[in-house]
Parts: sequence; structure tokens; C-alpha cells
Amino acid sequence: MSKYIIKRILVMIPVFFGMTALVFFLSNMTPGSPVDAMITPEMSVEDVEVLRHRMGLDQPVYVQYVKWLGRMLEGNLGNSYRTSNPVIKDIGERVVPTLILTLTVLAVGVVVGVTLGVLAACRPYSIWDTLASGLSFVGSGMPGFFIALLLVYCFSVKLGWLPTGGMYSNAGTRAFGDLARHMVLPTISMAMASAGNYIRQTRSAMLEVMGEEYVKMARAKGMREPVVLYVHALRNALLPIVTSIGMSVPGLVGGAVIMGITMYITIAVLFTNLVMDLLYAVLDPRIRN
Repeated sequence: MSKYIIKRILVMIPVFFGMTALVFFLSNMTPGSPVDAMITPEMSVEDVEVLRHRMGLDQPVYVQYVKWLGRMLEGNLGNSYRTSNPVIKDIGERVVPTLILTLTVLAVGVVVGVTLGVLAACRPYSIWDTLASGLSFVGSGMPGFFIALLLVYCFSVKLGWLPTGGMYSNAGTRAFGDLARHMVLPTISMAMASAGNYIRQTRSAMLEVMGEEYVKMARAKGMREPVVLYVHALRNALLPIVTSIGMSVPGLVGGAVIMGITMYITIAVLFTNLVMDLLYAVLDPRIRN
């Protein structure tokens, strides 16, 4: 197992450098530059060139990348061209709320999706199968922003049960109960799409596995149904489900354009892929070879 982990980590290193280089060069190719936002009518052409030299933008792009990468590995991500604040500070102000929402959405989506998927597979054409199919259809077919608007209109505007936005009612008061109330609507609106995907994956994988000979043999030996379902069937059906969960993580944390945030997203995605690979190895020991 240790050799397998080391092999996966070694594979991640060139992927990390390749991703950061690709994003850096693509960002450099976009029209305009940070200097354009700093030019004032009083500045001469010489002043602009001095500013470009001070920011290192007059150097070849590969030199800029190497210097940026060196500062990044030292923990210095520089200053934001938009806010002029240290990038690490801007990231720090947003990473905690992002992690709270991402992990909550992921947990709710996995629990609801896998549970309903298993129930739908075990009881075809039952009320559970109908409920799971309906949720899967709504979650996959309706855009997340439209679901969010419906939830806000019903539960915030009309009923007044939940807040319309933000993390806390009062910036000075950070109670857990207040945070939970603010998390309900965004969690539901974001988790419905992922839960719908997990339901389809789980139901399909479980139906396929439950027709295998070893499941029939386990039932023939008189094993209890929960043991057959969760020890034999679900464990062997988890590989495509784990893959689906791993592929949904980048979508939950993505969407940022700041280089520093892009770098952290790259690390998060690579770490998630490593965790998924380890889960594959645990679920199917043949993968380690």
C-alpha cells in the first residue's frame, strides 16, 4: 500500500507544475495587463515602462513564471492587482466560508444520493424508487440558480422562515445556529444537482451488482439482507460512485480566476484525486498492483 501511495504522489508532482504553468501562460495571453488598470492621465510613456519594469512584466513570460513559482513555494503569493491586498489575505477571507459550504453540500449530497439510490435499487417501482427518480430528474434537469430562486421566493420572501443571503444575521454575532439557518437554502440548492447524479450512479451500480453470482450465493447461504446489501453489494458498487463524488469536487470549489486561488484549487483537486485513488485501493485491492 505504501508503494502505491508513493507512486500516486510522484504522479501528482508533474501534474501540479503542468497545471500551474498552463494557467499562468493562459492568463498572460489574455488581452490587457495589470498595468493598464493603474495608468492615469498624468503618467507618461516612460512612467508606464517604469511601472512595468517594477512589476517584472517586461521580462519574458517564462521568467515571470519561474519567479512567481519560487515566491509561491515560499508562501508569498504577492499582492492582488485588484484590491492591492496580499493575495494570501484575500484567499484567507474567503476560504473558510467556501470550505464550510463545499463540505456541507458534499456531505448532504452523498448521504441523500447514496441512501436514496440504494433504496431505489432494492425496491424497484416502490415509493422510494419514485421519490429517488423524481429528485434525480429535478436536480439534474433544473439549473442550480433557478432552484435557488424558487427556494428563496418560497421560504424567505413568502414564508419568512430563512434568510435570503449572507452567513450571519449580525457580523458581530457568529452563533452556530445562525450559521445553520443561513446555510440551509444554499446547501439544498447546490446539493440537489449532485444528489441527483449520485442517485443515478448508485441505483445503476447497485442493480448491476445485485445480479452477480456472489450476491445470489450470499443470499442462498441465508445471510441477512442488510449484510448482503451493505457488505457485499454496496462495497462492490462504490467504485463508480466514488468516481462521481471525486469529479464533483472541482465544480464545487471552482470558478475563481485569481492565480493564487487557482493554485489552491489545483492542490485541492489533486488531493481529492489522491483520496479517491486510495479509496479505490481499499475497495478493490487489485488496483494496488
